[in-house]
Amino acid sequence: MITFYYIYLIQIIRSFTWLRILNLLKLRITFYLSYIFKIHKTSLLPAFVSIEPTNICNLKCPECPTGIGSSSVKKGTMSFDLFQTIIPQISNHTFFVNLYFQGEPFLNESLPQMISEIYKARMVSSISTNAHFITQENAKKIVASRLTKLIISFDGYNQETYEKYRKGGNFESVLASIQTIVKAKKEAHSNLPLIELQCLLFKHTENKTKEIKDLAKKMGADIVVFKTAQFYSLENIEMLPQKKNSRYTVQNNELKIKKNIANKCWRMWSSCVISWQGNIIPCCFDKDHTYSFGNVSEQKLNAILQSKQTFQFKKNVHEQRKCMKMCENCTS
Repeated sequence: MITFYYIYLIQIIRSFTWLRILNLLKLRITFYLSYIFKIHKTSLLPAFVSIEPTNICNLKCPECPTGIGSSSVKKGTMSFDLFQTIIPQISNHTFFVNLYFQGEPFLNESLPQMISEIYKARMVSSISTNAHFITQENAKKIVASRLTKLIISFDGYNQETYEKYRKGGNFESVLASIQTIVKAKKEAHSNLPLIELQCLLFKHTENKTKEIKDLAKKMGADIVVFKTAQFYSLENIEMLPQKKNSRYTVQNNELKIKKNIANKCWRMWSSCVISWQGNIIPCCFDKDHTYSFGNVSEQKLNAILQSKQTFQFKKNVHEQRKCMKMCENCTS
């Protein structure tokens, strides 16, 4: 684990430039001005950006809008041409780029080229995947592209526990994919990508953390991270873990998030999500693009983030966040 953080820190330091550091400091200052003094306008670009390679997925996870088909967003894949227009607009100010949102990133064949562009721009990159489409060929390309971190959904310790949530998934395929990436790293004598296995805490996983850690170590992963699971209703309440491992309580037959929702949000102030078709979304909780500010195929990102619509959204969050539906599930 120490090695993981050391290598990750080196990659973060590599991304340091005076413009990025200055932009981050200004974002912090203007964030507090907005929160405390209600000054909501800022001309700054985000320090953290998520770009969605695709919103198509092969799994049917029961608490995922994409998995259960409840999302109203059109399905598709980002073109590499669109991606190439985005990177120059963010590269001077952005430290981190997450190449994922609602779909399975490896379904976009341009993924290795996208990662390479991020690396050339000296930004930190990460991908979150269900690891069903990692082959020897694309594993070598991913390693060669210098991806910083590969997050693999690892919500179980065998097929029975894994498929309780990852409907339609094959646990053996996940294990094989991990081995494929590890092998590709060794052959290339590379310490990247760092392999993070991410396990959601459900009733069927919360008491098996040791087994999951042991298996992860055996597979050659760099780190295991346990996270609270997101629920939208009580429909799958049988998977709800103990209170200490959940972000919710159940009150009057309704799920209530335990954390108090304050009228401030650093995430929406310092970052944004760019969907596969170019929509600018305030954060990853806006699954249906309800609060989309504009589209980068029609306007420059800087112009979109300085629009009246963007300022009004930020004003609403910092004055009446509790009333915003998309914030009900947020732990920030």
